Amino acid sequence: MLDASTVSPMRKRWAALPRGIRWAIGGIAAVVLGLAVTWALFVPAADWLAHHDVGSVTGSLHETAVDNARGRLLTLGAGLFAAGALAYTALTFNLSRQGQVTDRYTKAIEQLGAGKLEVRAGGIYALERVGRDSGRDQQTVMAVLIAFVLERSRERPDPPDPLGQAVLGSLLPGVFPQVPESYRLPGDLQAAVNVVLRADLKGYRTAVILSGSRLFGADFSGAKLSGATFYRAELAYAVFGGAAQADQASFADADLTCAWFLEANLRQAWLSGATLTGAFFRGTDLTGAHLNGAHLNGADLSTAEPFGVNKLAGADLTGATLIQADLTGADLAGATLIGADLTDARWPAGQQLPPGWEPDPGSGLLKRSSAGTPRP
Repeated sequence: MLDASTVSPMRKRWAALPRGIRWAIGGIAAVVLGLAVTWALFVPAADWLAHHDVGSVTGSLHETAVDNARGRLLTLGAGLFAAGALAYTALTFNLSRQGQVTDRYTKAIEQLGAGKLEVRAGGIYALERVGRDSGRDQQTVMAVLIAFVLERSRERPDPPDPLGQAVLGSLLPGVFPQVPESYRLPGDLQAAVNVVLRADLKGYRTAVILSGSRLFGADFSGAKLSGATFYRAELAYAVFGGAAQADQASFADADLTCAWFLEANLRQAWLSGATLTGAFFRGTDLTGAHLNGAHLNGADLSTAEPFGVNKLAGADLTGATLIQADLTGADLAGATLIGADLTDARWPAGQQLPPGWEPDPGSGLLKRSSAGTPRP
């Protein structure tokens, strides 16, 4: 019996043989094995089968039974051979297909580094097709595209007009949000973002990390980026929602449940109607952001930068954390603040305080009211 100490040197000696010799030895072994199996089927196996059919008779009856048994065994062998040929064909096709996918993937990667924008865009869509055609390469394709978005976006210069100076288009029925020309993404970068947003990868979207990206002016409408990370990302004028107000069939609200916007720049961003349940906005600059109708229940907006002329009308802030948030100038008409924590928050002048809160006489910051009644 061979033990591990014997098998290992044998494997090494076999691997050391030239490939041609190994193929020749393997072919000879296959032929010998085939002849042995054929002899076993047509001599002892046929005789046993004939004996099973007619018993221990001899003569012509026995010979006829043996011939019949060989015919059945021949049919069985032909079926097994056909099945083997089919399996071999399928294996060969699969290997050929994998080779084609590898070639397409390699060519698409080369296109990403091209100097022309249209060639890079072609490489992006070629990668998307590779991810669709090959399930096992989907996550690799996604990782490559996210890396492209991060690297390409970080090359963007600051827009010519200071962030927050231009005002995003008015929110009127039938009017699509108009992003200033100087903020719009280059075509290849927006194409990569689009592919990432529409990829159907179960369990992968929560790993989308766009921290430090410079995606100001990007179109994220309809994104399904639950749990995505935008730590210190530049997202001024980015569009995440507003389908309820804009008459555009392709313009859908984004799902950013539990997304992280820690210390991000969301000035003038369009988040109207977006699902931001449990989102994390600590230290985020939301000056001028459109949040009316957004679902912010359970979101953490603690110590957020001044909201400026924020539009929070009709926003759902149920259970949201707004500790030390500066709400000065924010429009909170119709906003739902049930269970929200407004400790030390700065409240807009002239707007009715939510039940259970009152301004501190000294600092003017909100504190819980002992009476629990609304105060003007």
